[in-house]
Amino acid sequence: MLLLRDIILFIVIAAGLGIGSAYVAVNNADRLELFEVGPWRAWPNASGPNANPYSKADHARKGALPFGSGEGLAFVAITDDNGTPLDGACQYRVHGTDLPTRLWTLSLITLNGKLVDNPSARYGFHSRNIARLGGSGYEIVTGPEAMGGNWLSSEVSSSFKLVLRLYETPLTSGGGFGEVRLPEIEWVSCE
Repeated sequence: MLLLRDIILFIVIAAGLGIGSAYVAVNNADRLELFEVGPWRAWPNASGPNANPYSKADHARKGALPFGSGEGLAFVAITDDNGTPLDGACQYRVHGTDLPTRLWTLSLITLNGKLVDNPSARYGFHSRNIARLGGSGYEIVTGPEAMGGNWLSSEVSSSFKLVLRLYETPLTSGGGFGEVRLPEIEWVSCE
Protein backbone atom coordinates (compact mmCIF):
# COMPACT_ATOMS: atom_id res chain seq x y z
CA MET A 1 0.00 0.00 0.00
CA LEU A 2 2.83 2.37 0.88
CA LEU A 3 4.60 1.56 -2.40
CA LEU A 4 1.43 2.28 -4.42
CA ARG A 5 1.02 5.63 -2.67
CA ASP A 6 4.65 6.56 -3.43
CA ILE A 7 4.24 5.59 -7.11
CA ILE A 8 1.06 7.67 -7.47
CA LEU A 9 2.69 10.61 -5.70
CA PHE A 10 5.74 10.36 -7.99
CA ILE A 11 3.53 10.30 -11.12
CA VAL A 12 1.51 13.31 -9.95
CA ILE A 13 4.66 15.34 -9.15
CA ALA A 14 6.38 14.37 -12.42
CA ALA A 15 3.29 15.22 -14.50
CA GLY A 16 2.82 18.52 -12.66
CA LEU A 17 6.44 19.54 -13.17
CA GLY A 18 6.41 18.50 -16.84
CA ILE A 19 3.16 20.26 -17.71
CA GLY A 20 4.04 23.29 -15.56
CA SER A 21 7.49 23.76 -17.11
CA ALA A 22 6.07 23.42 -20.64
CA TYR A 23 3.37 25.98 -19.82
CA VAL A 24 5.92 28.47 -18.44
CA ALA A 25 8.28 27.93 -21.39
CA VAL A 26 5.58 28.44 -24.05
CA ASN A 27 4.08 31.48 -22.32
CA ASN A 28 7.52 33.09 -21.96
CA ALA A 29 8.91 32.05 -25.34
CA ASP A 30 9.11 35.69 -26.41
CA ARG A 31 12.00 36.08 -23.95
CA LEU A 32 14.00 33.28 -25.57
CA GLU A 33 16.66 34.31 -28.08
CA LEU A 34 15.58 37.93 -27.83
CA PHE A 35 17.76 40.59 -29.47
CA GLU A 36 17.36 44.22 -28.38
CA VAL A 37 18.53 47.52 -29.88
CA GLY A 38 17.25 50.36 -27.70
CA PRO A 39 13.45 49.98 -27.49
CA TRP A 40 13.37 47.63 -30.51
CA ARG A 41 13.11 43.86 -29.94
CA ALA A 42 13.57 41.09 -32.52
CA TRP A 43 13.74 37.33 -32.58
CA PRO A 44 16.16 36.45 -35.41
CA ASN A 45 15.80 32.70 -34.85
CA ALA A 46 12.00 32.64 -34.61
CA SER A 47 11.64 30.44 -37.67
CA GLY A 48 13.66 28.07 -39.79
CA PRO A 49 15.19 24.69 -39.08
CA ASN A 50 17.04 25.89 -35.96
CA ALA A 51 14.06 27.65 -34.38
CA ASN A 52 13.41 27.06 -30.72
CA PRO A 53 10.51 24.58 -30.31
CA TYR A 54 8.94 26.75 -27.60
CA SER A 55 8.99 29.75 -29.96
CA LYS A 56 7.32 27.62 -32.63
CA ALA A 57 4.63 26.60 -30.14
CA ASP A 58 4.12 30.23 -29.08
CA HIS A 59 3.74 31.36 -32.72
CA ALA A 60 1.29 28.55 -33.43
CA ARG A 61 -0.76 29.45 -30.34
CA LYS A 62 -0.89 33.13 -31.34
CA GLY A 63 -1.43 32.45 -35.04
CA ALA A 64 1.69 34.48 -35.83
CA LEU A 65 3.69 33.98 -39.00
CA PRO A 66 7.30 35.09 -38.51
CA PHE A 67 9.62 35.78 -41.42
CA GLY A 68 11.37 32.75 -42.83
CA SER A 69 15.13 32.67 -42.45
CA GLY A 70 16.63 34.86 -45.15
CA GLU A 71 13.34 36.71 -45.89
CA GLY A 72 13.71 39.50 -43.37
CA LEU A 73 13.54 40.50 -39.77
CA ALA A 74 10.81 42.22 -37.72
CA PHE A 75 11.55 44.54 -34.81
CA VAL A 76 8.83 45.53 -32.33
CA ALA A 77 8.84 48.53 -29.98
CA ILE A 78 6.32 48.96 -27.15
CA THR A 79 8.27 51.71 -25.38
CA ASP A 80 10.04 54.92 -26.35
CA ASP A 81 13.81 55.42 -25.99
CA ASN A 82 13.35 56.22 -22.28
CA GLY A 83 11.54 52.94 -21.60
CA THR A 84 8.09 54.53 -21.16
CA PRO A 85 5.23 52.52 -22.77
CA LEU A 86 3.91 54.03 -26.00
CA ASP A 87 0.63 55.84 -25.24
CA GLY A 88 -1.92 56.65 -27.94
CA ALA A 89 -2.69 60.01 -26.32
CA CYS A 90 0.91 61.13 -26.78
CA GLN A 91 2.87 62.31 -29.77
CA TYR A 92 6.15 60.62 -30.65
CA ARG A 93 8.88 61.40 -33.18
CA VAL A 94 10.41 58.36 -34.89
CA HIS A 95 13.53 59.36 -36.77
CA GLY A 96 16.60 57.83 -38.28
CA THR A 97 18.54 57.17 -41.46
CA ASP A 98 18.44 54.41 -44.05
CA LEU A 99 18.70 50.90 -42.70
CA PRO A 100 20.79 47.95 -43.94
CA THR A 101 18.02 46.43 -46.01
CA ARG A 102 16.52 46.44 -49.47
CA LEU A 103 13.15 47.70 -48.19
CA TRP A 104 11.81 48.55 -44.74
CA THR A 105 8.31 49.24 -43.44
CA LEU A 106 7.14 50.90 -40.23
CA SER A 107 3.58 50.27 -38.97
CA LEU A 108 1.60 51.43 -35.95
CA ILE A 109 -0.75 48.77 -34.58
CA THR A 110 -2.59 48.04 -31.34
CA LEU A 111 -0.96 45.85 -28.70
CA ASN A 112 -3.10 42.90 -29.79
CA GLY A 113 -2.00 43.29 -33.43
CA LYS A 114 -4.96 45.11 -34.98
CA LEU A 115 -4.84 48.14 -37.25
CA VAL A 116 -5.65 51.48 -35.64
CA ASP A 117 -8.83 53.04 -37.00
CA ASN A 118 -7.81 56.39 -38.45
CA PRO A 119 -9.25 58.97 -40.85
CA SER A 120 -6.23 59.03 -43.17
CA ALA A 121 -6.34 55.27 -43.87
CA ARG A 122 -2.56 55.28 -43.53
CA TYR A 123 -1.29 52.40 -41.44
CA GLY A 124 2.43 52.62 -42.13
CA PHE A 125 5.27 53.85 -44.30
CA HIS A 126 7.96 52.14 -46.30
CA SER A 127 11.39 53.27 -47.35
CA ARG A 128 10.23 54.22 -50.83
CA ASN A 129 7.15 56.32 -50.04
CA ILE A 130 8.38 58.37 -47.12
CA ALA A 131 9.12 62.09 -47.38
CA ARG A 132 12.82 62.59 -46.60
CA LEU A 133 14.37 65.30 -44.46
CA GLY A 134 17.36 65.52 -46.73
CA GLY A 135 19.75 62.82 -47.80
CA SER A 136 18.87 59.55 -46.12
CA GLY A 137 17.19 60.99 -43.01
CA TYR A 138 13.48 60.63 -42.26
CA GLU A 139 11.02 61.50 -39.52
CA ILE A 140 7.63 59.98 -38.75
CA VAL A 141 5.31 61.52 -36.16
CA THR A 142 2.67 59.47 -34.33
CA GLY A 143 -0.22 60.99 -32.45
CA PRO A 144 -4.00 61.26 -32.16
CA GLU A 145 -4.26 64.67 -33.90
CA ALA A 146 -4.04 64.78 -37.70
CA MET A 147 -0.82 66.30 -38.99
CA GLY A 148 0.80 66.83 -42.35
CA GLY A 149 3.88 65.01 -43.56
CA ASN A 150 4.81 61.56 -42.33
CA TRP A 151 2.06 61.08 -39.73
CA LEU A 152 0.59 57.89 -38.27
CA SER A 153 -2.61 58.05 -36.24
CA SER A 154 -2.84 56.57 -32.75
CA GLU A 155 -5.94 56.00 -30.61
CA VAL A 156 -6.15 58.24 -27.55
CA SER A 157 -7.58 55.53 -25.33
CA SER A 158 -5.01 52.79 -25.88
CA SER A 159 -1.36 51.90 -26.01
CA PHE A 160 0.23 50.78 -29.25
CA LYS A 161 3.33 49.21 -30.71
CA LEU A 162 5.51 50.04 -33.66
CA VAL A 163 6.60 47.25 -35.99
CA LEU A 164 9.68 47.78 -38.15
CA ARG A 165 10.17 45.12 -40.83
CA LEU A 166 13.45 44.79 -42.71
CA TYR A 167 13.19 42.84 -45.97
CA GLU A 168 16.22 41.15 -47.51
CA THR A 169 18.61 42.36 -44.87
CA PRO A 170 22.11 41.01 -44.18
CA LEU A 171 21.12 40.87 -40.50
CA THR A 172 19.27 37.59 -41.14
CA SER A 173 22.51 35.88 -42.11
CA GLY A 174 23.78 36.35 -38.57
CA GLY A 175 25.94 39.44 -38.81
CA GLY A 176 25.95 43.12 -38.09
CA PHE A 177 23.65 43.23 -35.05
CA GLY A 178 26.18 45.26 -33.07
CA GLU A 179 26.45 48.00 -35.69
CA VAL A 180 22.80 48.43 -36.67
CA ARG A 181 21.23 51.83 -35.89
CA LEU A 182 17.47 51.56 -35.69
CA PRO A 183 15.15 54.59 -35.59
CA GLU A 184 14.94 56.53 -32.35
CA ILE A 185 11.52 56.90 -30.69
CA GLU A 186 11.34 60.24 -28.94
CA TRP A 187 8.42 61.41 -26.77
CA VAL A 188 7.19 64.88 -27.82
CA SER A 189 4.03 65.69 -25.83
CA CYS A 190 0.73 64.31 -24.48
CA GLU A 191 -2.86 65.57 -24.63
